[in-house]
Amino acid sequence: MKEAANSLLKVLEEPPEHTSLILLTENPQELLPTIRSRAVVHRLGAIPSTDLEALLAERRPELKPKDRAPRRPRLAEGAVGRALTIDLGVYLASRQDALILLRTALREPDYSQLFHATESYRAGADGQQKTINLLRAARQPHRGSLLVVAGTPALIRNLDLEAELDHLAQGLSVDWIDEPPAPSSSGTGHEAHLLRSLSLDSMAGEPRTCLTVSDRA
Repeated sequence: MKEAANSLLKVLEEPPEHTSLILLTENPQELLPTIRSRAVVHRLGAIPSTDLEALLAERRPELKPKDRAPRRPRLAEGAVGRALTIDLGVYLASRQDALILLRTALREPDYSQLFHATESYRAGADGQQKTINLLRAARQPHRGSLLVVAGTPALIRNLDLEAELDHLAQGLSVDWIDEPPAPSSSGTGHEAHLLRSLSLDSMAGEPRTCLTVSDRA
């Protein structure tokens, strides 16, 4: 919030003695210009998958080899913390629901399957976290289908979904992607604590909104 940002600005202008402040953000442009101007920016790049595999072998020796590589490092997107803590069971369940949304939006609408999947996305903290997991999981299949359209399938992270992503990509084109999504409030229903199941159903019925929201997740 702007008020909190202004309070932080005062600390940056008059920091406590012998103190170094480290600010972490995924999007620096969301910070106030006055905060950015008082900071030295260091951009942290993604850690290579091979390095993450070595780290997992050292820090998570209890994991079976098939659970350490190659899926976990690829899904971590270069983030050490995500590689160490990602729950593959939760991710795969969320990904399955995400695929249903994407299939409905892009290829073969099966609304009975969609309604069955989204019915469990209820109000409350549990429903909110489940929705966040869904939108995050949707990002990778979405990205993978775009990589197929771009002719670079070697960059796909969900290797077990290559056939599925190729099928989804048939509903996409560069011109279609380039067109802006129609204005809609359905994609933000989970943030506004509306009935999440209806918001997700509506999102699946609006392909560009579905892809835009999954990409921002």
